[in-house]
Amino acid sequence: MDTKDISVIVQGAINKNETIKCLQSIRQYLPGAEIILSTWEGSNITDLDYDNLILSKDPGAAIIEKSAQKVVYNNINRQLLSTQAGLEKASRRYAMKVRSDLILTSDRFLDYFDKFQARTDNYTLFNRKIIVPALFTRFNIKCDNLYERIKIPFHVSDWWLFGLRGDLNTYFCNTKLAEEPYFTEYFTKEENKHKNTPYGKTKFKFSPEQYFGYSCFARNFKDIYMEDAADYSDELMEKFRECLVNNFIVLEFAQSGIYLNKYPYSKNEKFSGDQYIGLYNFYRYEFEYKRICDKNYQMKSRRQKIFEDENFGYNLLRIYKHISKLLEPSANFLQKLEQIFIGIPFSLISFLFKYRK
Repeated sequence: MDTKDISVIVQGAINKNETIKCLQSIRQYLPGAEIILSTWEGSNITDLDYDNLILSKDPGAAIIEKSAQKVVYNNINRQLLSTQAGLEKASRRYAMKVRSDLILTSDRFLDYFDKFQARTDNYTLFNRKIIVPALFTRFNIKCDNLYERIKIPFHVSDWWLFGLRGDLNTYFCNTKLAEEPYFTEYFTKEENKHKNTPYGKTKFKFSPEQYFGYSCFARNFKDIYMEDAADYSDELMEKFRECLVNNFIVLEFAQSGIYLNKYPYSKNEKFSGDQYIGLYNFYRYEFEYKRICDKNYQMKSRRQKIFEDENFGYNLLRIYKHISKLLEPSANFLQKLEQIFIGIPFSLISFLFKYRK
């Protein structure tokens, strides 16, 4: 593939430290690609390297969480609008949508575009499969106010996507902006309080990733319907699995070379802790691809015991997570000591005690 045939939509707010690195990494690893910076009116774009600039009016964001320490916003409409505006401007055969704080370390994700081409007749939508990251392409999640893991169909990561420009248009461009603040406050409404949302204290109707994925497939397949994130079933999950393997290729950092400084574990997804259990990492994707699309496919990933025994996986990934915190560059001295003398020893003892022979 000639990288001159790629339009890269860099969307979102300008991060003074990361956006310049993002743009530089695209220039380095995708030479000749058209870079479209899609951000907001009034943004500081000094010293940023791009080919086309789109300055949209900020649609605003509803508040997810507010405390004395921080305010967390639901940026779903900001992401959707800036992505749609960028795709409308894109002119090349292939398109890539990336957050404005993502960093490329290689172009090796392109090596996978021609792989995993087997499909079934069910739920095939795109002309070619779209490549997405494992973080956060989920199939279940451990709810923060429940003990069990809850299914989350159509939760396809929105960090970055690569594919034919027409296919990315199909995915994003007919999706409506969320009705705010109703969307973000959905499970606080009296008529919805009784429902079992997988997102615990976060009360939005769908997560942004799930909203984009569900909206796309629901408008193209009449038998796909969800009232909200609490409306899931085994039947719907199987439809999601078919949609996923027929239309996407899921890569971890080891295959893609793309990471996010905000999450140090984006270079080793196992360090994300027990949430790794619910991700469509590369092993999970290969497993489902072989099961659904190509029974003769020879899996490249190693067999992962953490998926055979969920309790084993949970305890093992706790150790990974504490090691990750120890190695995190931003961790201060006291935080490192905490991991050395408390986090790692206690999680290791717990693991060894539970699984001693």
